[in-house]
Amino acid sequence: MKNFNFKKRNLLSGSHLLGMLLMLAGLFALVSPTFLKSGSSMERVLVVGTGAIIAGLLILSSYGGTLIDFTQKKFKEYSSIGGYKFGEWMALPDILKIRVISTSYISSNTPNGISPTLSGKVTDFKTLIYSNSSKPVFSFEYSNMDKAVKHAKRLAANLNADLILEIEERE
Repeated sequence: MKNFNFKKRNLLSGSHLLGMLLMLAGLFALVSPTFLKSGSSMERVLVVGTGAIIAGLLILSSYGGTLIDFTQKKFKEYSSIGGYKFGEWMALPDILKIRVISTSYISSNTPNGISPTLSGKVTDFKTLIYSNSSKPVFSFEYSNMDKAVKHAKRLAANLNADLILEIEERE
């Protein structure tokens, strides 16, 4: 099956960051009896540690995405948990045009009194896939320009669509 798989996942923010923190906490809980004296039983340490690791792995392995099958001209927008993709296949409309655009904005995190307040200019790259209407059928967002262009070229070649690059030059 010749396909394209776009995963909507960012391991350094949101729930995925929580998953990594849970895994680290689970590992710490498992190794802490070797250097910390605690009144907890070994069974309790094992249950808490493995429970946190399992919960962290489930959170880390959950994400959404879009799968496009080029040979059978169909697509599936899915949710994945533990590697299993849930979603229904639908017929892919005729794709005429694929555009890659860049958008820049100022990003800042919310001050919370603990972590430093960082801000800066961020540029995202979107691959927009059009059928007959002016509204895109799919929109895939990337933080890396080379990856966005590479995937857009692959999509355009396999879907026999025109490729339009509208990317601003970086400073």
